[in-house]
Amino acid sequence: MYWPLVLISLMLVGIVVPMAPTKVGIAVVVAWILLIWITISFVRGRFHYFTLMWVAVYPYCYYFFSYPRARAVFTLDRAFIVLIAVEMLVVSRQAVVSLLPKDIRVSAYFWSLYLFICFLSLAGHPPSEVLPAYRSLIDGMVLPALFGLYAIRYFPLLKDLRKLHVCTCILGIGLCITGLVELSTGVDLFPWSGANPDFTDTQVLRPDGPFEQQVVLSVVATLAFFLIIYLRRLMPRKISTSRTLLHQAGAVASLGAALLPLNRGLVLALLPIAVIDSFSSHRLLSRRIWASFFGMILLAAFAAKLLDPQLFEDRVANPANFYQRVAQQRETLQVIREYPIFGVGFGLYQDIASKNPRYMTRWKGIDSMNVPHNVLMTVLSEEGIVGLFFYVAAQVFFVRAMWKIRKAYPEGWLAFLYCLLVYTLIGMDFAIGSLSDINLFYIFTMGIILQLQTRIAREQTCTILNSTQRFLSGAEPVVAL
Repeated sequence: MYWPLVLISLMLVGIVVPMAPTKVGIAVVVAWILLIWITISFVRGRFHYFTLMWVAVYPYCYYFFSYPRARAVFTLDRAFIVLIAVEMLVVSRQAVVSLLPKDIRVSAYFWSLYLFICFLSLAGHPPSEVLPAYRSLIDGMVLPALFGLYAIRYFPLLKDLRKLHVCTCILGIGLCITGLVELSTGVDLFPWSGANPDFTDTQVLRPDGPFEQQVVLSVVATLAFFLIIYLRRLMPRKISTSRTLLHQAGAVASLGAALLPLNRGLVLALLPIAVIDSFSSHRLLSRRIWASFFGMILLAAFAAKLLDPQLFEDRVANPANFYQRVAQQRETLQVIREYPIFGVGFGLYQDIASKNPRYMTRWKGIDSMNVPHNVLMTVLSEEGIVGLFFYVAAQVFFVRAMWKIRKAYPEGWLAFLYCLLVYTLIGMDFAIGSLSDINLFYIFTMGIILQLQTRIAREQTCTILNSTQRFLSGAEPVVAL
Protein backbone atom coordinates (compact mmCIF):
# COMPACT_ATOMS: atom_id res chain seq x y z
CA MET A 1 0.00 0.00 0.00
CA TYR A 2 3.02 2.30 0.21
CA TRP A 3 3.19 3.46 -3.42
CA PRO A 4 -0.59 3.95 -3.88
CA LEU A 5 -0.60 6.17 -0.78
CA VAL A 6 2.33 8.16 -2.14
CA LEU A 7 0.67 8.64 -5.55
CA ILE A 8 -2.66 9.70 -4.05
CA SER A 9 -0.89 12.10 -1.69
CA LEU A 10 1.03 13.65 -4.60
CA MET A 11 -2.24 14.10 -6.51
CA LEU A 12 -3.76 15.92 -3.53
CA VAL A 13 -0.76 18.17 -3.06
CA GLY A 14 -0.17 18.81 -6.77
CA ILE A 15 -3.71 19.08 -8.15
CA VAL A 16 -6.40 19.51 -5.49
CA VAL A 17 -4.59 21.91 -3.14
CA PRO A 18 -3.52 24.50 -5.79
CA MET A 19 -7.04 24.61 -7.25
CA ALA A 20 -8.87 24.92 -3.93
CA PRO A 21 -9.06 27.97 -1.63
CA THR A 22 -6.39 28.16 1.04
CA LYS A 23 -8.58 27.06 3.95
CA VAL A 24 -10.08 24.20 1.94
CA GLY A 25 -6.64 23.06 0.79
CA ILE A 26 -5.28 23.04 4.33
CA ALA A 27 -8.35 21.14 5.53
CA VAL A 28 -7.93 18.54 2.76
CA VAL A 29 -4.27 17.96 3.62
CA VAL A 30 -5.00 17.67 7.36
CA ALA A 31 -7.93 15.32 6.74
CA TRP A 32 -5.80 13.13 4.46
CA ILE A 33 -2.98 12.91 7.01
CA LEU A 34 -5.51 12.04 9.71
CA LEU A 35 -7.07 9.39 7.48
CA ILE A 36 -3.67 7.77 6.88
CA TRP A 37 -2.96 7.87 10.60
CA ILE A 38 -6.29 6.21 11.42
CA THR A 39 -5.74 3.54 8.75
CA ILE A 40 -2.30 2.73 10.15
CA SER A 41 -3.78 2.48 13.65
CA PHE A 42 -6.38 -0.02 12.39
CA VAL A 43 -3.69 -2.13 10.70
CA ARG A 44 -1.44 -2.13 13.77
CA GLY A 45 -4.28 -2.72 16.22
CA ARG A 46 -3.78 0.58 18.06
CA PHE A 47 -7.10 2.29 17.54
CA HIS A 48 -7.74 2.20 21.29
CA TYR A 49 -5.32 5.14 21.58
CA PHE A 50 -7.98 7.28 19.87
CA THR A 51 -10.44 6.22 22.56
CA LEU A 52 -8.03 7.40 25.25
CA MET A 53 -7.58 10.71 23.46
CA TRP A 54 -11.36 11.07 23.20
CA VAL A 55 -11.77 10.60 26.95
CA ALA A 56 -9.27 13.38 27.68
CA VAL A 57 -10.53 16.05 25.26
CA TYR A 58 -14.00 15.13 23.98
CA PRO A 59 -15.92 18.02 25.68
CA TYR A 60 -13.96 20.62 23.71
CA CYS A 61 -14.56 18.92 20.36
CA TYR A 62 -18.20 20.05 20.32
CA TYR A 63 -17.12 23.67 20.09
CA PHE A 64 -14.10 23.37 17.76
CA PHE A 65 -14.98 20.41 15.52
CA SER A 66 -18.69 20.77 14.71
CA TYR A 67 -19.70 21.95 11.24
CA PRO A 68 -21.79 23.89 10.61
CA ARG A 69 -21.86 25.41 14.07
CA ALA A 70 -25.64 26.03 14.33
CA ARG A 71 -26.93 22.60 13.23
CA ALA A 72 -23.85 20.47 12.90
CA VAL A 73 -23.81 17.76 10.26
CA PHE A 74 -20.26 16.70 11.08
CA THR A 75 -19.34 16.19 14.70
CA LEU A 76 -16.33 14.41 16.11
CA ASP A 77 -18.56 12.11 18.15
CA ARG A 78 -20.36 10.84 15.06
CA ALA A 79 -17.13 10.27 13.16
CA PHE A 80 -15.58 8.62 16.22
CA ILE A 81 -18.47 6.16 16.73
CA VAL A 82 -18.38 5.24 13.03
CA LEU A 83 -14.69 4.40 13.45
CA ILE A 84 -15.56 2.49 16.63
CA ALA A 85 -18.00 0.37 14.60
CA VAL A 86 -15.27 -0.34 12.03
CA GLU A 87 -12.86 -1.23 14.83
CA MET A 88 -15.35 -3.70 16.32
CA LEU A 89 -15.73 -5.39 12.94
CA VAL A 90 -11.95 -5.60 12.51
CA VAL A 91 -11.30 -6.92 16.02
CA SER A 92 -14.13 -9.45 15.89
CA ARG A 93 -12.58 -10.95 12.73
CA GLN A 94 -9.00 -10.98 13.95
CA ALA A 95 -9.38 -12.22 17.53
CA VAL A 96 -11.58 -14.42 19.64
CA VAL A 97 -13.87 -12.12 21.62
CA SER A 98 -15.72 -13.44 24.65
CA LEU A 99 -19.50 -13.52 24.56
CA LEU A 100 -21.53 -10.90 26.34
CA PRO A 101 -23.29 -11.94 29.55
CA LYS A 102 -26.85 -13.11 29.03
CA ASP A 103 -28.38 -10.18 30.93
CA ILE A 104 -26.42 -7.69 28.82
CA ARG A 105 -27.75 -9.30 25.66
CA VAL A 106 -31.31 -9.15 27.01
CA SER A 107 -30.77 -5.51 27.95
CA ALA A 108 -29.57 -4.82 24.40
CA TYR A 109 -32.69 -6.47 22.96
CA PHE A 110 -34.97 -4.32 25.12
CA TRP A 111 -32.98 -1.21 24.21
CA SER A 112 -33.36 -2.05 20.52
CA LEU A 113 -37.11 -2.34 21.01
CA TYR A 114 -37.14 0.99 22.81
CA LEU A 115 -35.26 2.62 19.93
CA PHE A 116 -37.74 1.07 17.51
CA ILE A 117 -40.62 2.67 19.46
CA CYS A 118 -38.78 6.02 19.38
CA PHE A 119 -38.32 5.92 15.62
CA LEU A 120 -41.88 4.69 15.18
CA SER A 121 -43.18 7.66 17.20
CA LEU A 122 -41.58 10.01 14.67
CA ALA A 123 -42.67 8.12 11.54
CA GLY A 124 -45.97 9.95 11.17
CA HIS A 125 -44.40 13.42 11.10
CA PRO A 126 -42.75 15.12 8.11
CA PRO A 127 -38.95 14.59 8.34
CA SER A 128 -38.29 18.32 7.97
CA GLU A 129 -40.34 19.08 11.10
CA VAL A 130 -38.78 16.42 13.34
CA LEU A 131 -35.19 16.57 12.08
CA PRO A 132 -33.87 17.82 15.46
CA ALA A 133 -35.62 14.90 17.16
CA TYR A 134 -33.98 12.41 14.78
CA ARG A 135 -30.63 14.05 15.44
CA SER A 136 -31.11 13.87 19.20
CA LEU A 137 -32.28 10.25 18.99
CA ILE A 138 -29.27 9.10 17.00
CA ASP A 139 -26.69 11.12 18.93
CA GLY A 140 -28.12 10.54 22.39
CA MET A 141 -29.52 7.00 22.18
CA VAL A 142 -28.07 5.02 19.27
CA LEU A 143 -24.42 6.10 19.30
CA PRO A 144 -23.95 5.61 23.09
CA ALA A 145 -25.28 2.05 22.76
CA LEU A 146 -22.58 1.24 20.19
CA PHE A 147 -19.96 2.88 22.36
CA GLY A 148 -21.14 0.83 25.34
CA LEU A 149 -20.76 -2.39 23.36
CA TYR A 150 -17.20 -1.39 22.48
CA ALA A 151 -16.39 -0.53 26.10
CA ILE A 152 -17.73 -3.84 27.44
CA ARG A 153 -16.37 -6.18 24.81
CA TYR A 154 -13.53 -4.68 22.78
CA PHE A 155 -11.64 -1.96 24.64
CA PRO A 156 -8.28 -3.38 25.91
CA LEU A 157 -8.75 -2.24 29.49
CA LEU A 158 -6.03 -4.37 31.07
CA LYS A 159 -3.46 -2.99 28.65
CA ASP A 160 -4.55 0.64 28.92
CA LEU A 161 -5.69 0.86 32.53
CA ARG A 162 -3.01 3.33 33.61
CA LYS A 163 -3.37 5.36 30.42
CA LEU A 164 -7.12 5.57 30.96
CA HIS A 165 -6.50 6.80 34.50
CA VAL A 166 -4.21 9.55 33.18
CA CYS A 167 -6.70 10.61 30.49
CA THR A 168 -9.58 10.74 32.97
CA CYS A 169 -7.48 12.89 35.32
CA ILE A 170 -6.73 15.23 32.40
CA LEU A 171 -10.47 15.41 31.66
CA GLY A 172 -11.28 16.36 35.26
CA ILE A 173 -8.51 18.96 35.49
CA GLY A 174 -9.56 20.54 32.20
CA LEU A 175 -13.20 20.78 33.25
CA CYS A 176 -12.22 22.38 36.55
CA ILE A 177 -9.95 24.94 34.91
CA THR A 178 -12.57 26.02 32.35
CA GLY A 179 -15.24 26.19 35.05
CA LEU A 180 -13.08 28.29 37.37
CA VAL A 181 -12.18 30.70 34.57
CA GLU A 182 -15.84 31.15 33.66
CA LEU A 183 -16.83 31.62 37.29
CA SER A 184 -14.12 34.20 38.00
CA THR A 185 -14.45 36.20 34.77
CA GLY A 186 -18.20 35.87 34.19
CA VAL A 187 -17.54 34.99 30.54
CA ASP A 188 -18.75 31.86 28.79
CA LEU A 189 -15.58 30.49 27.16
CA PHE A 190 -17.45 28.14 24.83
CA PRO A 191 -20.69 29.90 23.83
CA TRP A 192 -23.21 27.73 22.00
CA SER A 193 -25.38 29.07 19.21
CA GLY A 194 -28.73 30.18 20.62
CA ALA A 195 -27.78 29.44 24.24
CA ASN A 196 -27.66 32.19 26.86
CA PRO A 197 -25.36 32.06 29.91
CA ASP A 198 -27.16 31.28 33.16
CA PHE A 199 -26.61 33.78 35.97
CA THR A 200 -27.82 33.75 39.56
CA ASP A 201 -29.85 36.62 40.99
CA THR A 202 -26.56 38.23 42.08
CA GLN A 203 -25.18 38.04 38.53
CA VAL A 204 -22.79 35.20 39.29
CA LEU A 205 -22.22 33.07 36.21
CA ARG A 206 -23.07 29.40 36.66
CA PRO A 207 -20.30 27.72 34.66
CA ASP A 208 -21.09 25.11 32.04
CA GLY A 209 -17.50 24.55 30.91
CA PRO A 210 -17.25 23.30 27.32
CA PHE A 211 -20.82 21.99 27.42
CA GLU A 212 -24.15 23.55 26.54
CA GLN A 213 -25.79 23.09 29.96
CA GLN A 214 -24.60 23.32 33.56
CA VAL A 215 -26.03 19.93 34.48
CA VAL A 216 -23.80 18.26 31.89
CA LEU A 217 -20.70 19.65 33.55
CA SER A 218 -21.88 18.40 36.95
CA VAL A 219 -22.74 14.89 35.78
CA VAL A 220 -19.66 14.32 33.60
CA ALA A 221 -17.30 15.67 36.26
CA THR A 222 -18.89 13.47 38.94
CA LEU A 223 -18.65 10.38 36.74
CA ALA A 224 -15.01 11.24 36.05
CA PHE A 225 -14.39 11.52 39.80
CA PHE A 226 -15.70 8.03 40.55
CA LEU A 227 -13.90 6.56 37.53
CA ILE A 228 -10.61 8.08 38.73
CA ILE A 229 -11.09 6.64 42.23
CA TYR A 230 -12.05 3.23 40.80
CA LEU A 231 -9.11 3.01 38.40
CA ARG A 232 -6.72 3.95 41.19
CA ARG A 233 -7.98 0.99 43.23
CA LEU A 234 -6.97 -1.31 40.38
CA MET A 235 -3.41 -0.01 40.32
CA PRO A 236 -0.60 -1.06 42.69
CA ARG A 237 -0.59 0.60 46.09
CA LYS A 238 2.80 2.16 45.51
CA ILE A 239 3.04 4.32 42.40
CA SER A 240 5.36 7.11 41.36
CA THR A 241 5.11 10.52 43.00
CA SER A 242 4.13 12.21 39.74
CA ARG A 243 1.29 9.74 39.16
CA THR A 244 0.12 10.17 42.76
CA LEU A 245 0.01 13.94 42.35
CA LEU A 246 -1.85 13.58 39.06
CA HIS A 247 -4.38 11.26 40.69
CA GLN A 248 -4.99 13.63 43.58
CA ALA A 249 -5.25 16.63 41.27
CA GLY A 250 -7.62 14.81 38.93
CA ALA A 251 -9.90 13.63 41.75
CA VAL A 252 -10.08 17.01 43.50
CA ALA A 253 -10.50 18.89 40.21
CA SER A 254 -13.31 16.58 39.03
CA LEU A 255 -15.27 16.97 42.24
CA GLY A 256 -14.67 20.72 42.23
CA ALA A 257 -15.82 21.03 38.63
CA ALA A 258 -19.01 19.14 39.51
CA LEU A 259 -19.85 21.64 42.25
CA LEU A 260 -19.07 24.81 40.27
CA PRO A 261 -22.49 25.05 38.51
CA LEU A 262 -24.17 25.29 41.97
CA ASN A 263 -26.62 22.46 41.26
CA ARG A 264 -28.50 21.49 44.40
CA GLY A 265 -29.53 18.22 42.81
CA LEU A 266 -25.91 17.05 42.75
CA VAL A 267 -25.53 17.48 46.51
CA LEU A 268 -28.79 15.61 47.09
CA ALA A 269 -27.54 12.81 44.81
CA LEU A 270 -24.20 12.54 46.60
CA LEU A 271 -25.83 12.33 50.04
CA PRO A 272 -27.19 8.74 49.71
CA ILE A 273 -23.93 7.73 48.03
CA ALA A 274 -21.98 9.01 51.03
CA VAL A 275 -24.29 7.08 53.39
CA ILE A 276 -23.89 3.83 51.43
CA ASP A 277 -20.13 4.26 51.17
CA SER A 278 -19.72 5.10 54.85
CA PHE A 279 -21.53 1.94 56.00
CA SER A 280 -19.99 -0.35 53.37
CA SER A 281 -17.24 -2.78 54.33
CA HIS A 282 -15.46 -2.03 51.03
CA ARG A 283 -15.41 1.76 50.79
CA LEU A 284 -14.20 3.80 47.83
CA LEU A 285 -13.70 6.84 50.07
CA SER A 286 -13.13 7.02 53.79
CA ARG A 287 -15.71 8.38 56.20
CA ARG A 288 -13.35 11.24 56.98
CA ILE A 289 -13.35 12.36 53.34
CA TRP A 290 -17.15 12.26 53.13
CA ALA A 291 -17.51 14.12 56.42
CA SER A 292 -15.00 16.76 55.29
CA PHE A 293 -16.80 17.15 51.94
CA PHE A 294 -20.25 17.76 53.40
CA GLY A 295 -18.73 19.90 56.14
CA MET A 296 -17.26 22.15 53.46
CA ILE A 297 -20.65 22.27 51.70
CA LEU A 298 -22.37 23.39 54.91
CA LEU A 299 -19.60 25.90 55.63
CA ALA A 300 -19.91 27.36 52.13
CA ALA A 301 -23.69 27.65 52.51
CA PHE A 302 -23.30 29.36 55.89
CA ALA A 303 -20.68 31.76 54.49
CA ALA A 304 -22.96 32.59 51.54
CA LYS A 305 -25.82 33.31 53.93
CA LEU A 306 -23.66 35.78 55.86
CA LEU A 307 -21.73 37.39 52.99
CA ASP A 308 -24.22 37.17 50.11
CA PRO A 309 -27.77 36.55 51.40
CA GLN A 310 -29.28 37.02 47.95
CA LEU A 311 -27.10 34.23 46.49
CA PHE A 312 -28.04 31.97 49.41
CA GLU A 313 -31.71 32.72 48.84
CA ASP A 314 -31.41 32.01 45.11
CA ARG A 315 -29.49 28.74 45.22
CA VAL A 316 -30.41 27.29 48.64
CA ALA A 317 -33.46 28.69 50.40
CA ASN A 318 -35.75 29.81 47.56
CA PRO A 319 -38.45 27.15 46.98
CA ALA A 320 -39.54 28.60 43.60
CA ASN A 321 -37.42 26.08 41.70
CA PHE A 322 -39.09 23.22 43.54
CA TYR A 323 -42.55 24.69 42.95
CA GLN A 324 -41.77 24.96 39.25
CA ARG A 325 -40.80 21.27 39.17
CA VAL A 326 -44.10 20.35 40.83
CA ALA A 327 -46.06 22.46 38.34
CA GLN A 328 -44.18 20.80 35.49
CA GLN A 329 -44.97 17.28 36.75
CA ARG A 330 -48.66 18.19 36.85
CA GLU A 331 -48.46 19.47 33.27
CA THR A 332 -46.64 16.32 32.15
CA LEU A 333 -49.32 14.12 33.71
CA GLN A 334 -51.99 15.97 31.72
CA VAL A 335 -50.11 15.23 28.50
CA ILE A 336 -49.69 11.58 29.52
CA ARG A 337 -53.44 11.21 30.10
CA GLU A 338 -54.11 12.19 26.47
CA TYR A 339 -51.24 10.15 24.95
CA PRO A 340 -50.89 7.15 27.28
CA ILE A 341 -49.82 4.31 24.97
CA PHE A 342 -47.18 5.65 22.56
CA GLY A 343 -46.77 9.24 23.78
CA VAL A 344 -46.45 12.40 21.74
CA GLY A 345 -43.28 11.34 19.95
CA PHE A 346 -39.59 11.40 20.82
CA GLY A 347 -38.38 14.95 21.49
CA LEU A 348 -41.76 16.48 20.61
CA TYR A 349 -43.09 17.24 24.09
CA GLN A 350 -42.16 20.92 24.06
CA ASP A 351 -43.80 21.49 20.67
CA ILE A 352 -47.02 19.79 21.77
CA ALA A 353 -47.18 21.48 25.17
CA SER A 354 -46.33 24.97 23.95
CA LYS A 355 -49.01 24.83 21.24
CA ASN A 356 -51.72 23.90 23.75
CA PRO A 357 -52.03 26.51 26.53
CA ARG A 358 -54.52 24.28 28.35
CA TYR A 359 -51.63 22.08 29.43
CA MET A 360 -50.01 24.97 31.33
CA THR A 361 -50.32 24.59 35.11
CA ARG A 362 -49.32 26.60 38.17
CA TRP A 363 -48.19 25.64 41.64
CA LYS A 364 -48.04 28.27 44.39
CA GLY A 365 -47.92 31.02 41.76
CA ILE A 366 -45.15 29.41 39.66
CA ASP A 367 -45.86 28.37 36.03
CA SER A 368 -44.73 25.10 34.47
CA MET A 369 -41.88 25.13 31.93
CA ASN A 370 -43.28 23.09 29.00
CA VAL A 371 -40.20 20.86 29.37
CA PRO A 372 -40.38 17.62 31.44
CA HIS A 373 -37.56 17.85 33.99
CA ASN A 374 -37.51 14.14 34.72
CA VAL A 375 -36.11 11.23 32.69
CA LEU A 376 -38.90 8.75 33.42
CA MET A 377 -41.65 11.31 32.90
CA THR A 378 -40.00 12.33 29.65
CA VAL A 379 -40.00 8.74 28.38
CA LEU A 380 -43.59 8.18 29.56
CA SER A 381 -44.88 11.36 27.91
CA GLU A 382 -42.96 10.98 24.64
CA GLU A 383 -42.99 7.18 24.10
CA GLY A 384 -45.91 6.20 26.32
CA ILE A 385 -46.34 3.13 28.49
CA VAL A 386 -44.88 0.85 25.81
CA GLY A 387 -41.70 2.89 25.49
CA LEU A 388 -41.34 3.22 29.27
CA PHE A 389 -41.58 -0.56 29.70
CA PHE A 390 -38.77 -1.23 27.22
CA TYR A 391 -36.66 1.63 28.63
CA VAL A 392 -36.94 0.43 32.23
CA ALA A 393 -36.48 -3.23 31.27
CA ALA A 394 -33.22 -2.40 29.48
CA GLN A 395 -31.92 -0.62 32.58
CA VAL A 396 -33.03 -3.40 34.93
CA PHE A 397 -31.25 -6.16 33.01
CA PHE A 398 -28.14 -4.01 32.64
CA VAL A 399 -27.97 -3.53 36.41
CA ARG A 400 -28.90 -7.19 36.97
CA ALA A 401 -25.83 -8.28 35.02
CA MET A 402 -23.63 -6.33 37.42
CA TRP A 403 -25.58 -7.41 40.50
CA LYS A 404 -24.90 -11.09 39.79
CA ILE A 405 -21.12 -10.57 39.86
CA ARG A 406 -20.99 -7.88 42.54
CA LYS A 407 -19.05 -10.12 44.94
CA ALA A 408 -16.23 -10.73 42.46
CA TYR A 409 -14.80 -7.29 43.24
CA PRO A 410 -16.92 -5.28 45.72
CA GLU A 411 -15.20 -1.96 44.91
CA GLY A 412 -16.21 -2.39 41.28
CA TRP A 413 -19.83 -2.91 42.29
CA LEU A 414 -19.75 0.22 44.43
CA ALA A 415 -18.26 2.34 41.62
CA PHE A 416 -20.94 1.01 39.26
CA LEU A 417 -23.68 1.72 41.81
CA TYR A 418 -22.49 5.26 42.53
CA CYS A 419 -22.33 6.18 38.84
CA LEU A 420 -25.80 4.70 38.39
CA LEU A 421 -27.17 6.71 41.33
CA VAL A 422 -25.61 9.95 40.07
CA TYR A 423 -27.15 9.48 36.62
CA THR A 424 -30.54 8.32 37.96
CA LEU A 425 -31.02 10.77 40.82
CA ILE A 426 -29.95 13.80 38.81
CA GLY A 427 -32.14 12.45 36.01
CA MET A 428 -35.10 12.73 38.37
CA ASP A 429 -34.47 16.50 38.47
CA PHE A 430 -33.24 17.14 34.91
CA ALA A 431 -34.23 15.55 31.60
CA ILE A 432 -30.75 14.22 30.75
CA GLY A 433 -31.89 11.00 29.11
CA SER A 434 -31.11 12.07 25.53
CA LEU A 435 -28.06 14.30 26.08
CA SER A 436 -25.29 12.70 24.03
CA ASP A 437 -22.39 14.40 25.84
CA ILE A 438 -23.56 12.77 29.11
CA ASN A 439 -24.70 9.45 27.69
CA LEU A 440 -21.48 8.72 25.80
CA PHE A 441 -19.26 9.19 28.82
CA TYR A 442 -21.75 7.53 31.19
CA ILE A 443 -22.13 4.36 29.14
CA PHE A 444 -18.38 4.19 28.53
CA THR A 445 -17.71 4.42 32.27
CA MET A 446 -20.31 1.77 33.09
CA GLY A 447 -19.04 -0.48 30.30
CA ILE A 448 -15.45 -0.26 31.53
CA ILE A 449 -16.45 -1.20 35.08
CA LEU A 450 -18.66 -4.04 33.86
CA GLN A 451 -15.93 -5.40 31.58
CA LEU A 452 -13.40 -5.66 34.38
CA GLN A 453 -15.95 -7.06 36.82
CA THR A 454 -16.87 -9.74 34.27
CA ARG A 455 -13.21 -10.62 33.72
CA ILE A 456 -12.59 -10.99 37.45
CA ALA A 457 -15.70 -13.16 37.91
CA ARG A 458 -14.72 -15.45 35.03
CA GLU A 459 -11.16 -15.81 36.30
CA GLN A 460 -12.45 -16.72 39.75
CA THR A 461 -14.80 -19.30 38.21
CA CYS A 462 -11.97 -20.81 36.16
CA THR A 463 -9.76 -20.98 39.25
CA ILE A 464 -12.44 -22.83 41.22
CA LEU A 465 -13.08 -25.25 38.34
CA ASN A 466 -9.37 -25.98 37.92
CA SER A 467 -8.99 -26.59 41.66
CA THR A 468 -11.99 -28.91 41.61
CA GLN A 469 -10.63 -30.88 38.67
CA ARG A 470 -7.23 -31.28 40.31
CA PHE A 471 -8.90 -32.46 43.51
CA LEU A 472 -11.08 -34.99 41.71
CA SER A 473 -8.03 -36.32 39.88
CA GLY A 474 -6.22 -36.80 43.19
CA ALA A 475 -3.63 -34.07 42.62
CA GLU A 476 -4.71 -32.04 45.68
CA PRO A 477 -5.93 -32.94 49.15
CA VAL A 478 -9.33 -31.91 50.46
CA VAL A 479 -7.78 -29.05 52.47
CA ALA A 480 -6.81 -27.29 49.24
CA LEU A 481 -10.45 -26.72 48.41
